[in-house]
Amino acid sequence: MATNAHAEGEGRQPIVAHHFNNIRQQQASVRFGMWVFLVTEVLFFGGVLCAYAACRIWYPKEFEAGSTALNPFIASINTFLLLSSSFTITLAIRAAYKGQRDGLRLWLASTIVLGTVFLGFKAKEYYGDYEEGLIPGPQKTLVDDVDATGKPVLREVSVFAVNLKHVLEHKNAKAKAISDKMTWNERDRTQMFFVFYYSMTGLHVIHMIVGLGLLVWQLILAQIGFFEPTERHVYIEVMSLYWHFVDLVWIFLFPLLYMAGHHSMDGAF
Repeated sequence: MATNAHAEGEGRQPIVAHHFNNIRQQQASVRFGMWVFLVTEVLFFGGVLCAYAACRIWYPKEFEAGSTALNPFIASINTFLLLSSSFTITLAIRAAYKGQRDGLRLWLASTIVLGTVFLGFKAKEYYGDYEEGLIPGPQKTLVDDVDATGKPVLREVSVFAVNLKHVLEHKNAKAKAISDKMTWNERDRTQMFFVFYYSMTGLHVIHMIVGLGLLVWQLILAQIGFFEPTERHVYIEVMSLYWHFVDLVWIFLFPLLYMAGHHSMDGAF
């Protein structure tokens, strides 16, 4: 059973666990474990993305209308925040590798702040969608409409379809044109897009919350000196792999969900 005599000689805790032969084997095992986990995550998100792609091909008009109703301005800000957080967590790895305790705490805290602001903007976006009534559901309402001959008629349609029509009419000219070309049934089928929207971004938010929790824990460990043996930088490194994966998922979600429709800066907030 191997131990790190140098670390123990300096009064530090052993770096090498009892079931590893040396520090290199331990670090390789930690990295390998994270990569295996990320492969399972790729399979998980890959299935959702394939389902989205299939439905997008089957219902292009409905998905275009759904994307047009979203707020790409907030999504663009969140993209910048996540890309910035990937940079700050990389700086945290560098600080851990060099044994810079203050720098490690600074960059971990910066990553946490950026991730938290992302969630704040996402909550604002969800609340805006809720206020606009873009929530899939079975509720029905009556609306004044005209039939094919132009005769006034009272129709029963979904509340979602009415809300979507209202949102698109107040977006911009292109959004209104999309709405005018859609039947009530097509507007109603746009709920499928929003099922994917809430499911995919919701899963991403859950992964973000888990990642932030782990970052807070690492910040606490950095505060008490756990990473002062610089060999332990590997734990920051594997956490960064998870965080980069979460960022990469968003890089796919952003164009798939927000760039499939027509947008303008009018009414961004």
